[in-house]
Amino acid sequence: MNELSELNQMTSMEIAEVTGKQHPHVMRDIRDEIEKLVSGGIEYQSKFGLVEYKDAKGEKRPYYILTKEGVLQLAARYDAVVRAKLIELAMKHEPKPQSIEDLIIMQAQSMKDLKSQVNTLQLTTQTIKDTVISTPDKWRDDINRMLNKIVKAVGNSKYRELKTESYKLLEERAHVDLNRRLNNQRYRMKIEGAAKSAIDKVNKMDIVESDPKLREIYSAIVKEYTIKFVA
Repeated sequence: MNELSELNQMTSMEIAEVTGKQHPHVMRDIRDEIEKLVSGGIEYQSKFGLVEYKDAKGEKRPYYILTKEGVLQLAARYDAVVRAKLIELAMKHEPKPQSIEDLIIMQAQSMKDLKSQVNTLQLTTQTIKDTVISTPDKWRDDINRMLNKIVKAVGNSKYRELKTESYKLLEERAHVDLNRRLNNQRYRMKIEGAAKSAIDKVNKMDIVESDPKLREIYSAIVKEYTIKFVA
């Protein structure tokens, strides 16, 4: 098991190994932590980073990289035994240099590690550059752009399945009922005297777009799909 001391980072797969949990469950737990941070107006990018790897079949799968702060954030949700294991790893100190030569070697290794991270970041950026969501007023355009890429990659039939699945995932992660919200919105529009044609045009994407929390969560879902099926 690799320690955190080298880069002060850990992957979600390593977390699964330490905790004895299945990797999909760790991914779910991390997403839940991110959603809670987003709901509280707290940034999460310095704690969790979504990237990808190729499995044994050569298919691309998402996983998370966690900083020391991210590991501690995740550890807080687990029981005492699991939490202790993660905290122990997160709190281990880097080895202290015993001489000037050791210090130079450690600095050189740090530079090497930094260059490696930069190279990895450049590759990852190229892969996921089209998954970046810009300003809220362009959110719909960015989402549609990614969805169109997914359509081209998987075909219309598979895309329809993924679209249905994406809304189901959104409801599970955000703990909302989109159909209920959609019906409520249409009812309010009717009461306010909106034209029937306008009422009929309202859809689930409109509901998502109107709620900052839902936008954030749905964006993450579409990013995951884009990395998995397009990149």
